[in-house]
Amino acid sequence: MRLTTLGTTWSMLRNVSLVAFALLCVTPAPSLAQQAQALDKVVLRINFTPWGMHAQYFGGRAQGFYKEEGIDLEIRPPSAGQQNEVFIATGREQFGVTNADAFVKAKGSGLPIIAVMADQPDNPFSVITHKKAGITSPEKMKGMKLAWFQANVIGLIEPVLTAGGLTRKDVEFVTVARGAEVQMLAAGQVDGLFGYSFGQALTLEGRGFPVNVMPVRDYGVQFYGTVIYTSDALLKKNPDLVKRFVRATIKSLIWTHGNVETAMKEIVAVSPDRDLKLESRKLRMIYDLYNTPDYAERFGLMTDAKWQSSIDILANGGDLPKKPTANSMYTNAIINSLDEAKTLAQVVKQPAK
Repeated sequence: MRLTTLGTTWSMLRNVSLVAFALLCVTPAPSLAQQAQALDKVVLRINFTPWGMHAQYFGGRAQGFYKEEGIDLEIRPPSAGQQNEVFIATGREQFGVTNADAFVKAKGSGLPIIAVMADQPDNPFSVITHKKAGITSPEKMKGMKLAWFQANVIGLIEPVLTAGGLTRKDVEFVTVARGAEVQMLAAGQVDGLFGYSFGQALTLEGRGFPVNVMPVRDYGVQFYGTVIYTSDALLKKNPDLVKRFVRATIKSLIWTHGNVETAMKEIVAVSPDRDLKLESRKLRMIYDLYNTPDYAERFGLMTDAKWQSSIDILANGGDLPKKPTANSMYTNAIINSLDEAKTLAQVVKQPAK
């Protein structure tokens, strides 16, 4: 009786195993689409069409750092005709990279957004002039024609003018469209332009036009450059997603530091008009800016003092009808929770490769 029972039981188990094995053979493995559904779909809205400063996002995505954090990342260029911060504030998109002046204005208008990591700790704007013009100091700017974007913050240039004993009335601001300022300076239609120390200046020199550069930060301007931000609602509802996104971004910055041209190839792939060598040189200059006392302990930390200065410069220049409070602008909680922020702070003490 026992032998019969054991034999029957073994036969039943064998049949069950064969059925299970058969089901495994005919059940398809999860498709790539099904696997992707397990990732959080995240949109990052950047502040310009892709160029050197965005290499870490595109390069990091290609290296899989965002997927490692459970994120399916889509990167979108700035939207024409609409304040990009609105997309994040309303929850239509999750994260943004923006210039500090645009961020302060958005906060001043009441948008519920918050900076979770500083990117460029200092504003890169500079007065850039052709060497042959001989405008090498603020006092020599009197009477000059300066190419100026309508969206520029007038308060950023005032400390430079003040250093030369000048006012706005001493300079002719020539409003130009983006992209026209380099050609106009090269053609002698303006004496200088207000642009990025690692942007238009390098482009002009690359075209055979040596320049003088007067960074606004050299004249006492304490103003953030760019920040990464999200909505108040997302930070409160899903802080884990915010943490994973910031961690992936920091990993991307660490990797890009040692692989500048490889990362830049991802930019050229989406912006074919960009020059690989020139954009790589720009990015290395940006990494030089990262080597700052602001990031001595952790990359991306922010302070009340610098946010207050950024707010005051905009308000004093007439660019900010309502002033937000400094401590409402940001949180350091995410950066303080990530050991990777410590690692990156040490990495940027060396030149990017």
